[in-house]
Amino acid sequence: MARQAKAGDAPFDRNVVMKRVFLSPAIIILLALSIFPLLWSLGMSVTDIQRGDNRGAAAAAEAGEDSGFLGLGFNITLQNYQRMFSDQRLHSTIRNTLVFVFSGVTIQYVIGFGLAMVLNQDFRGRSIVRVIFLMPMMMSPVAAAYAGRMMFDSSISPLAQFQRTLTDTLQGIGAILPGTFLDDAVVRIPWLTDAGWAPVTMVLIDSWQWIPFVTLLLLAGMQTIPDELYEAAKVDGANSLQILRSITFPILLPISATVILIRGLEIFKIIDIIMVTTGGGPGNATESLTMYIFDTALTFGNYGYAASISFALLATVILFATVFLAGMRRITPR
Repeated sequence: MARQAKAGDAPFDRNVVMKRVFLSPAIIILLALSIFPLLWSLGMSVTDIQRGDNRGAAAAAEAGEDSGFLGLGFNITLQNYQRMFSDQRLHSTIRNTLVFVFSGVTIQYVIGFGLAMVLNQDFRGRSIVRVIFLMPMMMSPVAAAYAGRMMFDSSISPLAQFQRTLTDTLQGIGAILPGTFLDDAVVRIPWLTDAGWAPVTMVLIDSWQWIPFVTLLLLAGMQTIPDELYEAAKVDGANSLQILRSITFPILLPISATVILIRGLEIFKIIDIIMVTTGGGPGNATESLTMYIFDTALTFGNYGYAASISFALLATVILFATVFLAGMRRITPR
């Protein structure tokens, strides 16, 4: 029996070895491309590496001493993490990012859900309408940002022309009506240059591009719901609102959770639309956390502080995803 077991184990062992041999290149590449940079960045976050700051190394060289940790020219410190508690600009970018995430996800999900319900109906030209609705999603974020910039420009955009026309119309009505109520009426919204309106504009541009993505996933989920459920509900006398609340929405909850999670994580990293349209302004009203990390590292050369903020962002995203998934598990029907 022992001889038979050994004879049977030999091919199994060879298979295991061969599997490990063939999987090793993929694992090594994965470690090289993801795990190693992550650990490198974590190590950098506890250093004071600053591009162009060689004063300490030069002074140490003149004195004939080693500079920094093990003579590498930098020190090990936790000052980057301590600095985050007093960095007002960082706090502002966190608030901006949270506004982008929660308002963007809410708008995209509500409108996307409504569009999915419309596109799920049977009407002539439905396929063409679906393709038209999906076109913004096919654009690159930079192209979408340029389109948004042209649309919300305060002087030469179609929206600006509409506001001027509306202003002329209101003043014309004011000239007819008694009193001076509408004589000086002016409709002019500074979409990109006002600190209050600029964040709204960023949310609108991002929503315009990614609402089709939400619509696409929710529409796919709606098409998997059997018609028999709707027919049985109608036989029982349920109206449209009751069908939506008791059938459509509960069945789509797992897909809704996935959509909201994906869009939330993506908006946490928003930078391209802001870079193209406002550059983070006016002031820092639209500066996102990712944009602040980009400037800190590549503009100002403070790699250590940028790495520490990156890990703070990573921790925030993990916390957001964990809390959200835990909440969805409690309310999703099994």
